[in-house]
Amino acid sequence: MRAALLVTSLLALGSGAFAQSEDRAPASGTPNAIPVSAPQMALGSVLQGPIDVQTPITLPPAPGTVWNRLLGAARAWNYLWVSGGAGTAGAFAIHQYDLNGVYIQSFIQDMTQATASQWGVRDFAVDHANFKLWAGMEGRVMKEYTFNPNAGANGTLSYTNTYILPTGGTFLSTQTVRALALDNSGTFYVKNFNTAMWKFTFNGTAFTYAGEYAGNAGATYGIAYDSFNDTLWQFDQNASAGTGSGTNDLVVFKEVNKSTGTLTGRQFDGNLTGTASSNLAGGVEFFNDGSGVTKLCALHQDTPDSVYIYELDVTVSPPVNYCTAGTTTNNCVAAISASAQPSVTAATACNISVSNVEGQKSGLIFYSITGQAAAPWNATSFLCVKAPTQRTGTQTSGGTAGACDGTLALDWNAFQAANPSALGNPWSAGDIVQVQAWFRDPPAGKATNLSNGVELTYQP
Repeated sequence: MRAALLVTSLLALGSGAFAQSEDRAPASGTPNAIPVSAPQMALGSVLQGPIDVQTPITLPPAPGTVWNRLLGAARAWNYLWVSGGAGTAGAFAIHQYDLNGVYIQSFIQDMTQATASQWGVRDFAVDHANFKLWAGMEGRVMKEYTFNPNAGANGTLSYTNTYILPTGGTFLSTQTVRALALDNSGTFYVKNFNTAMWKFTFNGTAFTYAGEYAGNAGATYGIAYDSFNDTLWQFDQNASAGTGSGTNDLVVFKEVNKSTGTLTGRQFDGNLTGTASSNLAGGVEFFNDGSGVTKLCALHQDTPDSVYIYELDVTVSPPVNYCTAGTTTNNCVAAISASAQPSVTAATACNISVSNVEGQKSGLIFYSITGQAAAPWNATSFLCVKAPTQRTGTQTSGGTAGACDGTLALDWNAFQAANPSALGNPWSAGDIVQVQAWFRDPPAGKATNLSNGVELTYQP
């Protein structure tokens, strides 16, 4: 009886790049462009990029006309940050972009005690909670910058302090802080191409040398701390050679055990674009934006210099399918799926899709919050959600009549935002939702059919 009431209520709805010099490690070998390989499905997949961060930069102030020799990159406080050097003449800057790579503004780098630099900041380390952007430079120089998100339309980045890292072990007075990372315990990790990896602690006023790990055969340009796995990621140039950075296009990301400095065995090649033999590694930073996937933000010294966002690990289980879809008059078996788990803040897109629907039929997507079901609907379909249910808008499946090429779709976040009194609102982390699709199929029992179900779990 309840199924009959549901179908009655549903039916009532009706129907400027240019070449530039690059920061290269000691070269070995000859140029040898490496072709792009097929994209990986998870680890190392390109989620965004290439983002051209070189061409959009406005002209710098005096004394020169160059501040786009780019090296460091980070994703922090909902912005992209890229460091720009000046060569032998010009200004040094940290450039700010929105998350789509649209240039916003530039902040002058402090060059105190690093005046001989032609590159300025080499790599960043982000202290997200305290709005600190740490930056490594030549001559053991560490710079501290502070971001104020409430100053101006897009915040301001201000120079805070300069520190000189102490010597120790093989870390000598002439070292460059080329690759830099900061872990959750407050330990900094530093590397300079094929050197050892050095550790430093910071007490709020000064740094202390805390030991080192032997080199691990990587000409390293950037290091990132992976807080999900408590490991490090190196961004290396031609790391497989182990003796230096050649001039070919091979760039590689390698995971490092931060307790031993040894490689874990997980790695993936960077993407290759731009001009052959010009793709070099750069700075890299880890981030977790709550999307259910951890990521690396990496600068490729290319033509033009570009930022890529790479996938690392899935942190949230994906939506789960359950129940059995009906078989329609034309042998269509509608399949429902969700692109990602929804989040309370709507920070992650959650799109519901239904494929293999009867073509040119009206239908809709509906949901419940009271658990899974498998109640018989017609000869082959099952009602996969428990009452009460919430219907979304009626739509047409498109496609071809008599074929299985129809589709239904729902932008979950948009529906919830437009219907604040809909079932389940306001949502909380951990809330579970069961979703299913209904569509017309006149010759079938009840003149309708149903897809299978998909269960969603709300994230923070």
